[in-house]
Amino acid sequence: MEQPIFWSDQIAFGVSKKFEERETHTCAAGVSPSGLVHGGHLREVLTVDFVVKSLESRGEDSRFIYSWDDYDRFRKVPDNVPDEFEEYIGLPLSKVPDPWECHDSYAEHFEKKFEESVEDLHLDIEFIRQSEMFENSEYADLIKKAMNNREEIKEILDRYREEPLEENWMPLRVYCRECEKDFTEILDYNGQYGVKYRCNNCGNEEKINFKKNDSVKPPWRVDWPMRWFYEQVSFEPGGKEHSVEGGSRTTGKEIVKEIYGEEPPVYQMYDFVTTSSGKKISSSSGENIFTVDDLKEIYTPEMIRFLFTETKPNKEFVIPFKENVIQRYSKFDRIEDVYFNPEKEEDEKNREHLKRVYELAMVDIPDEQPERPPFDHLSLLTQTRSRDEWDESCIESLKKTGHISENLSEEQKDLILERMEKAFKWARKYAPEKYVYELHDEIPEEVKNSISEEERDAMLKIAEILREKEFEDSSELDTELFDVKDESEVSTGEFFTAAYRCLLDREKGPRLSNFIMGVGEDRVASILESLE
Repeated sequence: MEQPIFWSDQIAFGVSKKFEERETHTCAAGVSPSGLVHGGHLREVLTVDFVVKSLESRGEDSRFIYSWDDYDRFRKVPDNVPDEFEEYIGLPLSKVPDPWECHDSYAEHFEKKFEESVEDLHLDIEFIRQSEMFENSEYADLIKKAMNNREEIKEILDRYREEPLEENWMPLRVYCRECEKDFTEILDYNGQYGVKYRCNNCGNEEKINFKKNDSVKPPWRVDWPMRWFYEQVSFEPGGKEHSVEGGSRTTGKEIVKEIYGEEPPVYQMYDFVTTSSGKKISSSSGENIFTVDDLKEIYTPEMIRFLFTETKPNKEFVIPFKENVIQRYSKFDRIEDVYFNPEKEEDEKNREHLKRVYELAMVDIPDEQPERPPFDHLSLLTQTRSRDEWDESCIESLKKTGHISENLSEEQKDLILERMEKAFKWARKYAPEKYVYELHDEIPEEVKNSISEEERDAMLKIAEILREKEFEDSSELDTELFDVKDESEVSTGEFFTAAYRCLLDREKGPRLSNFIMGVGEDRVASILESLE
């Protein structure tokens, strides 16, 4: 069979070949909800989702599981949490109270926010709370196996350590059943499910049966391969920190093979996602943080998916919030155009690549090519009209300027209004100043007093033409504008600067003919007539 060219299809091909005996391919991701689950985590989520959908394209049955590692310990108090929460350090995250008092626990607060934020991104995820898995002793037999093979596990881990683990090291942590914290040490293990421990926090000492009690958890380097075996994971990506030689991926591969007798899942390293600042996102410091909801303010669901499809996981990339947002929307529109009009891309290999980029971004592909007015033009329209005018005035303007067809379906109209909403929020929150417009109903007095008599006459002549003529497109209006300029006694620079100052109170602006037709000829005429 010929090797596919798109990266997620290549991974799916490898998964199918490596685990061809499996009826269902489990693809996994997860994170510890120790703080805000920022938008950068979508790199892992969507990497898995694209592989899942590539497997389905091959006719394979697949399952996407996302583990909330909420049985991890609460290690430190984030900056946005009260200092008093230091008293909870050492507890499982699932047992730390919610500082904002809106969820049952600290962990659930962040879990629910993220789950809700990705609901409309065309994902089919099965969320697993590891606190429930451990509390139900689901891994008891696998923990027992790890404990009885602790010398072998220690040998594997020591291969990649500068200093070997202590002689009496155990691949298990115990949460004290008295204070519920993990400041404990294991005193004895009976070879089955019995562990004796002492708590160095509260002094409690007792024996437990971890097949019945919900108070034990292996360290991460054992926990990860243990769950690969339990869930029969066929694919799971990991970040740079897991991918270095000797890291948790290296030791995990050896542990799952040597201790549990299973092949490790197919793996893909993913690189960092950065914002427009070019700096790495840091949950711990709170720097450069953005959420999925922040993304959804300015990107439609298919655009969010597109941001991740067009870049291979092992390549770092920037999610733009400023001027490059326009470029991203334009690129998506070009790729969509090639999908529906493949003759526009002569290179067959690139055409097939773009086809897969679009298919995985969209998921639900429309029967007909959607009408996509340019993002920057929608930003202009929405800023120069009140919100209750968008549904009619903006749509009519788009029809007049030829950006959309006359016979627009309600479904198409809804898509355009959705993009309008994103364009408006971008303009108001992230756009560079040159894309931010404030249209005055009347020219300010200071502007009136600052322009020359010749410039004033030229502006009034524009108003007169706009009242008298109807224009089929912006090129016709361009001709008229330059005729006015040529007949006046002002230079080209002075002419356009005067127009922008009168309309926007700034020195520069978008192409004047497009701006006038976007805002509306009558409205612009009324503004310019205030010079009289």
